[in-house]
Amino acid sequence: MNRTFEELVAIAESQDAAHGELTRDECLVATREFAARSRGALRQEHIEGASGSNIVHRLSDVADEVVRGIYHFALASLGLHRAVHSRVALCALGGYGRGELSPFSDLDISLLYEGQLDEHIRAINGFLIPFFWDSGFVVGYSIHSIQEANELASDDILTFTRFLESRHLAGDSMVFARLKLHIRELQSGPLAERFVEQKVRDRYETLNDEHQDLYAPEPNIKENAGGLRDFHTALWLLMMSYGISTLDEAVAQDIITQDEHLSLIDAIDFIWRIRNEMHFRSGRADDRLTYANQSHLAEAFAYMPGPSVRRFMQDYYTAAGKLRRFMRLAARACSPNSNINLPDSGMPIAQDYVTENGELYVGVGDNRWFTHSPTRIMEVFWVCARHKAPLSHSVERMITASLGLINDAFRESDVVRRFFLAICNHPLQAGHSLRQAASLGVLGRYIPEFADVDNVIRYEDFHSFPVGEHTLRAIEALANLDRVPGAVGRCLREALENLSDPYILVLAILFHDLGKVQGDVHVEESVKLTRQICERIGMDEGDTERISFLVQHHILMTTISQYRDIDDEDIVESFANTMQNEYRLRALFLLSYADLSAVAPGVWNEWKGALLLQLYLRAVKRLMGRAETSGEEYWKSTKADEVRDAATPELRPHVAEHLQYLSQRYFVAFQAEQIAEHMACIAEAEQRGLAIRCATNSVTHKSEIVICTRDRHALFSMIAGCFSSQLIDISGAALFTRQDGWVIDWFSVADARTLRPLTPAMQHKLEEVLHAVLIEGEDVQEHVDRGMRRLFALLQPRAAVPTRVVFDNQSSKYHTVVDIETGDRTGLLYDITRVMSELGLDISTARIVTDVQRVRDSFYITKDGCKVEDEETLAAIREAMHHAIHPRAVAETKGGKV
Repeated sequence: MNRTFEELVAIAESQDAAHGELTRDECLVATREFAARSRGALRQEHIEGASGSNIVHRLSDVADEVVRGIYHFALASLGLHRAVHSRVALCALGGYGRGELSPFSDLDISLLYEGQLDEHIRAINGFLIPFFWDSGFVVGYSIHSIQEANELASDDILTFTRFLESRHLAGDSMVFARLKLHIRELQSGPLAERFVEQKVRDRYETLNDEHQDLYAPEPNIKENAGGLRDFHTALWLLMMSYGISTLDEAVAQDIITQDEHLSLIDAIDFIWRIRNEMHFRSGRADDRLTYANQSHLAEAFAYMPGPSVRRFMQDYYTAAGKLRRFMRLAARACSPNSNINLPDSGMPIAQDYVTENGELYVGVGDNRWFTHSPTRIMEVFWVCARHKAPLSHSVERMITASLGLINDAFRESDVVRRFFLAICNHPLQAGHSLRQAASLGVLGRYIPEFADVDNVIRYEDFHSFPVGEHTLRAIEALANLDRVPGAVGRCLREALENLSDPYILVLAILFHDLGKVQGDVHVEESVKLTRQICERIGMDEGDTERISFLVQHHILMTTISQYRDIDDEDIVESFANTMQNEYRLRALFLLSYADLSAVAPGVWNEWKGALLLQLYLRAVKRLMGRAETSGEEYWKSTKADEVRDAATPELRPHVAEHLQYLSQRYFVAFQAEQIAEHMACIAEAEQRGLAIRCATNSVTHKSEIVICTRDRHALFSMIAGCFSSQLIDISGAALFTRQDGWVIDWFSVADARTLRPLTPAMQHKLEEVLHAVLIEGEDVQEHVDRGMRRLFALLQPRAAVPTRVVFDNQSSKYHTVVDIETGDRTGLLYDITRVMSELGLDISTARIVTDVQRVRDSFYITKDGCKVEDEETLAAIREAMHHAIHPRAVAETKGGKV
């Protein structure tokens, strides 16, 4: 009968030869079986609903048993009990040292020894390392003498951090105690201040770009802002500055309240539970909440039915927000100038208001200061905005303890409204003040409709952030207008400077998405809620109408500029008629910029800004009675002169002709240097039939490809198929056809597997395929079929977005506009355009936009030279589009294979 791990460990500890020899193989098999059995039992407990914290602590306990057992196996196998035991200690470091171990996290272990590294130490070290690995654990292992460990901890903050939470596992406890004594000495020495500065910098200033956003669509739950690293860093800071190592101790020392304590326990437990499930499911250390993981977790945690992923991610972002706030609190409490409670003195800035170390204090010595006059809760944010001073921690506590004072009387108070509007009337400071009010719960109490949507996620709306976060970022974008370059930035700044009553704009941004809790009818619902709020807080009828108008039309300018032909005078005239006056137009221009800026990182770009500006300027002329005519010769403008300067000498005489062959939309969309390069590309294409340019955009981190060739039927589909065959994702496209039949097609693309710019090898292969299809006449479908095996894993949309196919026969006199919204996937554009070609539809132009894994494409089409208006034909096109967009779903429904 095989002996168990527990039996073998007992034999090794007893050093009793009567039990027979302990072989390495027997010990190894027993260790693996024990670890697998223990992990399996804990996985079952996890499935049955055990808390995340319970599982990570129990897994750490299991690892402790394994490590101690292996240590005793080593001593017994080598016969080194007396020679080594009193000189060595095994200790757990890092997260394992805290007693927190996720299912497939590394075991961070160090072997410490006294004296010299002799043959006995080498022997035990040589046994431990391969045994740890062979037993199935991923081990971060190090060996140090006590002197060496002390020196490393003194010199290197990373090493000091690993030893800070070290824990004795096996061996002589006095050896380990000598290390801990040195660590405690360092905690109270000069290293402490350097440690605090370094850790705060690591979580704010030098945090990797990919981890900086708490609301990343696929966050890393360990490294992202709001992740486990924030929680542990906060505890490290409190340990160094206050000697605090647990949340209970933080409550005892009045760093956090009891309510904050309970809230943090819930948050960290939820994050642990997520991590445990991802590790158990994948069988490896998996910390990224990919779209696939989100779907699995929503089902595993019983968020079904309904919008399960959305509700799961709402809970995740809520928990992450709590951890981030704890990190912020700890950073403030431990900074050299921190005064976490009340100041002894300070600079008065108004009655009852004092600033110290740049922070605002109120009602010093009076904990009922807000109770005496509840309107002060709103006033304090106005004072913050005026003096650009953040609230101190003590004031934040007073406010959160006073939230019960925000009742119906508070919401209907004229005094509160005046302070609120005063905050909103300073758009450059409003975003910061309203974010503070939101983070403390004041904004949600004053406007309950905001609280209702604060963490609502709408994947189908192209937004990467929950509604509340998107809204606050949109208001904050008004303070960032100085960062918007060129003519777009200049016109936006002028629009804001000339905007009377800017509180109208700020409130319109604040209210524009409140209806999203209702789903598809969010605009109508947002208008309804806007009117209700304005009436409740006492806004006059004129202001209510101005705000409601902007809310009702908040997506109009973006939709027209990005998805409609703004060279069409009828489109511009209709838009201007809707605006009616310059105030509305100016405010909507700013709102559109703010809204786009807050959708997701990288969504706002120069291209979209240029399109917005073009529509804005044309509408301004309409409203001023100076409608554009064909006599406005933009090809003679200063920018056209810049194109001539950038062009080669032989092409300079042809600049005006090139620009007249194209639309003003083309002229606005590209910089002078790009237009000059397009002319060179056309010249090359005239000689070879095809010319291609590829460059990397350092801002979007995408490759930008320009293709010049002769126009022909299904050209766009053929190009899209070439991209698809090479596993290249298209995130944006703009098609331009000169009057002489040469096309300039621009694409923003990335490698579908890495989401990074194309490598030189990929560029070369793409050019070969484009030449084979467009010049040599090869069938693009054959190239797509050859790439299908590699494409298979990328066929499904990365985000769960409902598919919509909508026809618009009003916006264009000569074309039917097909608007398609769906989740992005590799090959999508080719599938759509291929089916359009098969249906005999000609694509005149297209607007291709992919933001945060969601597609919004618009195609201007005709059939036999005419608009498509027959309902039966439109229905057939819609059905064909759905089949093209979801090929696997269709194949599975029919029992076929992809």
